[in-house]
Amino acid sequence: MKPIELITGTHSLLSDRVRLAIMATLAGVGDPVDFNTLLTSLKLTKGNLSSHVRKLEESGLLKVTKKFVERKPKTTYECTKAGRREVRNYLKKIEALLSSTQAPS
Repeated sequence: MKPIELITGTHSLLSDRVRLAIMATLAGVGDPVDFNTLLTSLKLTKGNLSSHVRKLEESGLLKVTKKFVERKPKTTYECTKAGRREVRNYLKKIEALLSSTQAPS
């Protein structure tokens, strides 16, 4: 199978390294992650994180919750079931791609 055929069928938004990092972070934890935690752990600017998160939310890959805690706004993010499925699918395809490119010993 050709490399392009192996990655066909992956969610197009996950081809961006920042969006993939956001989704991998969220898929790896069971609890919602707040904006500042994502911001510092991924070393992004506020605008950069916000624009990527908006695209992922619009596609249904993550859920955004906004509320007030002690009169301060708090935004949290969590991976949806569809988001986890797409991350798993992406990783399976990349693993297959890597396996197909390894030279025999």
